[in-house]
Amino acid sequence: MSQSDGNIWNGKSVLVIDDYQAVRKTIKELFATMGLKVTEAANGVEALEHLNGPKTFDLIITDLVMAEMDGFELTEMVKNNPKLRSIPLVILSTHADYKYIFRALRLGADDYLIKPPTAEMVHIVLARVFNHEW
Repeated sequence: MSQSDGNIWNGKSVLVIDDYQAVRKTIKELFATMGLKVTEAANGVEALEHLNGPKTFDLIITDLVMAEMDGFELTEMVKNNPKLRSIPLVILSTHADYKYIFRALRLGADDYLIKPPTAEMVHIVLARVFNHEW
């Protein structure tokens, strides 16, 4: 992607779920350069509170390993909820093992990114989930 199209997703709303504040901050800063508005949650329970609230989201980015409710449980709950299932959900995890990736995709995740993600990989995933192409 060229420098000139960095804000093509301007105004899209993203829910970022990760138990580490530093990770959420890094993702938020990266997404801000792309014109995305970020809401943060520290775990799946907090994420569901946001998802069931009045605000709508265009994308969910979630870690897998978190306290209270992990990313697998959250993915399953989101994808089994008629109100939420159409929101693209992307896993962002340090786990690169195919067992984690296949499980997440079987539960309905739309894509899977390995931490730390490069800006180029994030662009590819955003293009794919928002435009259904890349």
